[in-house]
Amino acid sequence: MVAVCEHGAECHSGAEPSAASAPEASRAWLLIEHPGPWPHEAAEAAQPAPLAALVKSAGEFGLRVQLIRRPGRRRVGDVRTVFLGWTAGTEPWLRRAGMSASAPELAERDLKELAAGIVPSFGVGWDDPVFLVCTNGKRSACCARFGAPLAQALAARHPGQVWETTHVGGHRFAANLVILPHGLYYGPVSVGLAATAIDAYQRGAIVPERYRGRAGQPRAEQEAEYARLLEGGTLRFS
Repeated sequence: MVAVCEHGAECHSGAEPSAASAPEASRAWLLIEHPGPWPHEAAEAAQPAPLAALVKSAGEFGLRVQLIRRPGRRRVGDVRTVFLGWTAGTEPWLRRAGMSASAPELAERDLKELAAGIVPSFGVGWDDPVFLVCTNGKRSACCARFGAPLAQALAARHPGQVWETTHVGGHRFAANLVILPHGLYYGPVSVGLAATAIDAYQRGAIVPERYRGRAGQPRAEQEAEYARLLEGGTLRFS
């Protein structure tokens, strides 16, 4: 782990603009519960061989794989919580399931459907939003330093909806918050700014403060959306 911040205080204070910096290619998401420790890359995690093979296949299909865990909790048995999500377009979605790590029920067909934005039969439809906070200190000490306290604070406000996660992109803007299923990125955020973003999301809106953009959107579209957001002060999403 890098012991010191290599980015500069202006990145984490918001002095450096973070708008239109959400990952453009990340539309199909696979979240898999993992007790830790975090690896540098999701595919490098110490996992049962069948689960490791599944993660490798998901990456080959172009899925964004995020390992997740509950804030403050590290013991996980064979059954892992799994989310499948699609962030693009006007009808993003999430599905949730429990899956055996030693004998994953998630099939190659499900991965292919997810990669294409087709709702697979695996799992059940999930209407509650999921709030991800990057705490991957193996990737950047700043994510652990700023992300872990944020995840703990948000978990107290939104029990059952907050997960710590591996690298989400843009660790120089830690702490980073990702709201699924719409794939909204915010960073760098304090507890107060994150709470404001979540409250707005629950009302069907996006706020401009530290908004990085939407995953799966080309940069030009993110820039145009941010311009509209600044002009109106808030933005409704479908």
